[in-house]
Amino acid sequence: MFHGERQLLLSSLLSAVLLSAPISAEESLESYLELDLEDLLSMEVTSVSKKKQRLNEVAAAVFVISQEDIRRSGVTSIPEALRLAPGIQVGRIDANKWAVSSRGFTGQFSNKLLVMIDGRSVYSPTFSGVYWDVQDTLLEDIDRIEVIRGPGAAVWGANAVNGVINIITRHAGETQGGLLVAGAGNEERSFASLRYGAEVASDTHARFYLKYNDRDQSYASDLYGDAGDDWQSLRGGFRVDGQLTEVDSWSLQGDLYDADENQKVNFWMDPSDPANAVFAPTFLAANRPDKVDSSGWNLLGKWSHQLSEQASTALQLYYDHTERSEGFLNQRHDTLDLDFQHQFRAFGGHDIIWGLGYRHVEEAFDNTYMVAIHPNSLNLYSAFVQDEIELLPQTLRLTLGSKFEHNDFTGYEVQPNARLAWLPDDRSTLWGSVSRAVRTPSSVEYDSLNIAFIVPLPPPFPPAEIHAIGNEAFESEVLLAYETGYRIQPRENLSFDLALFYNDYDNIQNFQSLDPLNPLADLQYDNNISAHSYGMELAVDWRALEWWRLQSNYSFIEVSDFTGGILGSGGSPKYQLSLRSMMDLSNNVSLDLWAYYVDELKSPASTVDIPVGEYTSLNARLAWRPQKNLELSLVGQNLLDNHHPEFTGEYLLIQTEVERSAYGLVRVNF
Repeated sequence: MFHGERQLLLSSLLSAVLLSAPISAEESLESYLELDLEDLLSMEVTSVSKKKQRLNEVAAAVFVISQEDIRRSGVTSIPEALRLAPGIQVGRIDANKWAVSSRGFTGQFSNKLLVMIDGRSVYSPTFSGVYWDVQDTLLEDIDRIEVIRGPGAAVWGANAVNGVINIITRHAGETQGGLLVAGAGNEERSFASLRYGAEVASDTHARFYLKYNDRDQSYASDLYGDAGDDWQSLRGGFRVDGQLTEVDSWSLQGDLYDADENQKVNFWMDPSDPANAVFAPTFLAANRPDKVDSSGWNLLGKWSHQLSEQASTALQLYYDHTERSEGFLNQRHDTLDLDFQHQFRAFGGHDIIWGLGYRHVEEAFDNTYMVAIHPNSLNLYSAFVQDEIELLPQTLRLTLGSKFEHNDFTGYEVQPNARLAWLPDDRSTLWGSVSRAVRTPSSVEYDSLNIAFIVPLPPPFPPAEIHAIGNEAFESEVLLAYETGYRIQPRENLSFDLALFYNDYDNIQNFQSLDPLNPLADLQYDNNISAHSYGMELAVDWRALEWWRLQSNYSFIEVSDFTGGILGSGGSPKYQLSLRSMMDLSNNVSLDLWAYYVDELKSPASTVDIPVGEYTSLNARLAWRPQKNLELSLVGQNLLDNHHPEFTGEYLLIQTEVERSAYGLVRVNF
């Protein structure tokens, strides 16, 4: 599985950690290491069933990235924080783009992963994916990131196929007072965040934040130097939480952002324009500097009403506006989303939750020669119901439920699931599930005309333009997933979490020639592939000593079509391994080390055949708190080499590599 040098590296890291000794036996400054594993395993999560559940009782593959996990990892962005979770692949495409997926089918737009921030979907209907560069907030305001590997469609609907990521921010009452975070380094050239929270009325708390980042360019191997993809971002936001009565609570929050990004891309030039004759015969302008301007705002409100000790209702409404401008396409989206749910206990040990939803999306595009998309006015109507049945008191639970949706592209979709959890004792859980989930078409797949290739032809023939054409008959991709898992805490300081899965896919997106006998014929989006995947994920948490904690996770996946060929797995590593060490060396000094290994990627991109070799990354963080409200830290990332590739972008993007980096940070509470 590993080459000898990789095994030696990880063994050396572990040995170095084992030889480290604490400076003092006094109580640690980090409350994170003071928590018992039992407390962490009993943490409540809400993303599996849209209700609060203890983590160790959930019948799903769930991993929670806590606020302290984010802080002690030294990451500066949400996609980098997602590397902490097993079964999640994160590959940096360039300085401002990431490929993030769960359980395979990885790409810049991983179309089988639903991502939300406080329940607000950030999944783009244009390309069926996420623009990770603009999914950000003050990292210190994140309470936790709930990561579900496997389908979540029975409650969250279409596109929650291979996983769900819900980024949950903290209640305003938990972020009172002031916070200033600032730092600088060679790659993170400068960054600063300011937050202030206060009680604005009786039972009402508020906060606001400002955040700025300036990030350097990555390395382009073909250019033997900078990739021209540096970027800056500025954002601000607020959150207000209030308690109207003993049974009524509400919250209102919003964000405003603007990002100025650079990139170098490959442009197809129109052969019919005489000014482009200089690009003949290929009419490909390579490595052209380009600007990306992204901006947007959102506003989200929630209201919760406690009907009784065993019944409650909740209503959520949000509006999200996004704009993105780059050389080959300008796009704008306005999304209005309304969601209602009702939970109650019924006769015979039934815990029922049901809900209704409506989403409206308005699209607008400024098309170019390369990309032309027909704008749509999209409507989504949904309902869901779920019943958790206690078959044996506090021991055996069966959950049955389904999501029912109607969208403008494929009509009605039904996405049921069944989950069974057995808790033989208070330290172990055995669970299994069967689920159906769908991925609905994107606007590009449904109605677009894009340049795929330009093929030079001998005179007097003009170059042949080969298009990729949308298909109004494009069907939803379908997954039937089988999962099982086992969680156990054999000792107070040790826990294991194992998940196994088998996924059966139908109607996977591919391209069909409109004239198979003509090699220069246009291509059309289609659904002609079936596939399957299987794999496992293991997470281990060990409180080795009072001042020292070790966390490790391992992931394996194999993806293939039914003829045995490789499909989709080319962009996903077969193996991933992560090892974290968190030590409190004294009452005010902590040392955190993090090494992770990623197996080779055989063909990450569908339009270029450039593999990515295996790599091992080592990150380190040393933090010192000279005073209660002041923390200084030094962070090193990707310390083992000058630069290495993590992912290959599509033909539009030049290939870049991630560089070694270091930065210093100061955090002040006031």
